[in-house]
Amino acid sequence: MAASTLSLLAGASAHAQVTSEPSAAIFPDPAKFAHGLYTEGEMGAVAFFGKAGDDISPGVALGARLGYDVTRWLAVQAHLLGSTHELRGDVLTDANGRPLPLGSQLLQTYQGTVEAKLTYRFVQWSIFAEGGLGAARMSTNLLYALGLAHFRTGFTAGGGLGGDYHSLSRHFSVGARAGFFWLHDVTGSQDLIATAYLRYTF
Repeated sequence: MAASTLSLLAGASAHAQVTSEPSAAIFPDPAKFAHGLYTEGEMGAVAFFGKAGDDISPGVALGARLGYDVTRWLAVQAHLLGSTHELRGDVLTDANGRPLPLGSQLLQTYQGTVEAKLTYRFVQWSIFAEGGLGAARMSTNLLYALGLAHFRTGFTAGGGLGGDYHSLSRHFSVGARAGFFWLHDVTGSQDLIATAYLRYTF
């Protein structure tokens, strides 16, 4: 009987030591997401503003990024983007006086930039701001006739904002971004880039 009484008292004492429930584990755990070297493939559109917006239609764009997460909130990246556009406007004449319809002419643009990226993360979601500078190249000489371009390759700079959603896989995430860039050698013109992307972090 004495042994039974001691056993009950010991059990009651042990139960009294539990003061709160254990905290629930975070799922998914952001600490387990891969970070460091990453690549991105993107697809979207590019639209021109300023003088170029009157003569160059919006076009489809494909791009890629290679970057590295220096810290949880800072990354550096290199970005390449190509897009195809149609020239529009009045009919020009060539050197021999023959009409040159702009509507039948295609233009390719290529932009390469080095960028810094600042990110705020909350569980699977993140928002970011990025900006950089680099070079832009136009693939046609018709911009000279329109009085838009001084050189086919020139300086560009700008930045933008975006959002990212990390999948349950530690390597993959998807997102969307928009950026606005100034084109130094396309007179008084800028371009807006909007893309969706798939990211893989090694």
